[in-house]
Amino acid sequence: MQQQKFTLPYPPLQVRAGTLVADGYGISLRVLYGKLHVQDGIADHRRALVLDRAGSGLERLVLLGKTGTLTLEALSWLRAIGAALVHLGPNGALLAHSVPFGYDGHPIRRAQALAIATGLDVVLARELIARKLDGQRKNLARMRVGELQTFDALRGALDRTSTIDEVRLCEAKAAALYWNAWSVISLRLRGRDLARIPARWARYEARASVLTGGPRAATNPVNALLNYLYTLLEAESRLALLAAGLDPTLGVLHADQRNRDSFALDAMEPIRPDVDAFVLDLLETRIFTSRDFVELPNGVCRLRAPLTHDLALTLQGWRLLVAPIVTHLAHAFRAASLDRGLGAATPRTQTKNSSSTRGNSLPPLKAPCSPSPLRSTPRKRAEPRPYASKAWNAPRPEALTLVPVACASCGKPVLKRRRRYCEACVPFARRARAERAIATAREALATQALHVPDPRASAQANAQRGEANAEHHRRNREWAKEHPEERDRAWFLREVTPKLDGFSLTKIAQATGLSLAACSRFRAGTSVPHARHWAAFAALVEGGEAT
Repeated sequence: MQQQKFTLPYPPLQVRAGTLVADGYGISLRVLYGKLHVQDGIADHRRALVLDRAGSGLERLVLLGKTGTLTLEALSWLRAIGAALVHLGPNGALLAHSVPFGYDGHPIRRAQALAIATGLDVVLARELIARKLDGQRKNLARMRVGELQTFDALRGALDRTSTIDEVRLCEAKAAALYWNAWSVISLRLRGRDLARIPARWARYEARASVLTGGPRAATNPVNALLNYLYTLLEAESRLALLAAGLDPTLGVLHADQRNRDSFALDAMEPIRPDVDAFVLDLLETRIFTSRDFVELPNGVCRLRAPLTHDLALTLQGWRLLVAPIVTHLAHAFRAASLDRGLGAATPRTQTKNSSSTRGNSLPPLKAPCSPSPLRSTPRKRAEPRPYASKAWNAPRPEALTLVPVACASCGKPVLKRRRRYCEACVPFARRARAERAIATAREALATQALHVPDPRASAQANAQRGEANAEHHRRNREWAKEHPEERDRAWFLREVTPKLDGFSLTKIAQATGLSLAACSRFRAGTSVPHARHWAAFAALVEGGEAT
């Protein structure tokens, strides 16, 4: 039995939008002669890429998997060029990451730790959730949800909250209304893939998983998309907080838990609606296939390559969106540290007499070294002011659009999914692949001929071969008598062969009645079919629908 050739589903290993994604088993990152050598893949089917320090354009190196090797020199190499490493496990959880640059922000962290005692946590939590609800309100209007009065009432009630529990309650009620409205969302799939997936995948029922009762362990593709993108956003949020001198574990809205970056989850709350909008765009514009997702034995739905690689390229967009939020939070804690004398020269008497040190109002922000468009003015607790700066309401960056793969031959963008070559290079690539397949088949036949006795030379095989050849020649002679004058071989190579590149081998075989192996040779241009088949080929390229 001929062994089926295995092809990696991953796109070419390359830096796209400043991001390099390594996937598979046995991932290897090492430095040799000052260059970073990256290898990944499955078993013997490997990909490799060598990066120089200058001109690589690398900003994020994403590892998808849990097996492989990483040298200390590779970490130093990434830090030297200012690139960060993000490691995601098979379940989509953030396992580890590296910070390209750090900041000694002990006064800011002291103010962050005291936020619960001073009431600053309520102000920041209210502002973060206000921005989140405003974004969810836009998504609800986009989905044309009729009843928005209840959601608007919850948004108004948020402005009157004075405790963390009240803020959480408003956010939870709004989330229930928000995710119930997603029931109108459906997953676009090809018709033949509907029978290959569980029935519940085609529609969106709830944000909660049927296994855990919460968002974790998604059991449908939409929630799997959301969880994966939320993990990428969490990684960028944590990196931004550490770079700003803040502690990702000391949350103001999310309670402190072991092995959880509560403040990173707080900082990403205003960006969650942008992730949701990106998923809505993806569901409207992309037709998914059954190969984009996989169901584990326990019923959990996971994303598969190359979809995971494409989504990992959105890291740059989330980094641009989370940066102003982290900057605003850092300014707020810096102002609190200055007003309370935590590492600043502000007199303690001013702290005692200032009304901003008591209650839940945001302390007045001191002018930083450089003017910031996010610097807000003091406001009273009863009239909390959401993020009103233009930077907060800026449109989503262009980095959130999926970056096409570069052609493995000429480097031009590849517009069609699951292809490595552009339209101009596809004929040459297929012809080269067909020639390699023919050479491999000839080697296999030569090896088989060494066996004694040769199964190809048996009496039964010779009889079957003779009958097939006789029938083939008989049909050719009958056709030649009925069509004495036909177009020559050059016409077929000029008019038909180039157009076969737009059709799959299965469609060509169905239209002509020939074998897949023969259709592969004809499409590659290595051979020409008999003239009696030309009419079927001409009808296919003229009236058929390319795939």
